[in-house]
Amino acid sequence: MVGIWSSYSSHYLCVLGIGILGGFALPMLVVPITFGRVLRWQIPDHTHLAIYFGRCLGGIAAVIAAFGFKVAGSPSLQPFFFQLAIAIFCMLTAIHIYGGIRKIQPITETIEIIFWFGLIVLTICFYPG
Repeated sequence: MVGIWSSYSSHYLCVLGIGILGGFALPMLVVPITFGRVLRWQIPDHTHLAIYFGRCLGGIAAVIAAFGFKVAGSPSLQPFFFQLAIAIFCMLTAIHIYGGIRKIQPITETIEIIFWFGLIVLTICFYPG
């Protein structure tokens, strides 16, 4: 499985890392409730659990992004990281589809299905050779 833009896989990993950090990881890690409000989630009166889960997910996403930067300079490790990224994006697509079908998420999360599926396709296109 070699992507049509495999020669740019290192650059893609850097852009992906920046996008994950700026678009998801840091907002969830630093201001999870505000991030949830931006995505149109209803915020409960008791926010401790939401803050905890948001920061946990933000922390995991930040570590994944950091390893994307590290792997960008190690071509021998890139296939594993790309497989991990594709698996994560497939899982996030499935989670958002499930939430959309059950109507248990705001419309912004349902629209994200297109985003996560697009990342699957894009990541396959940059898969290293």
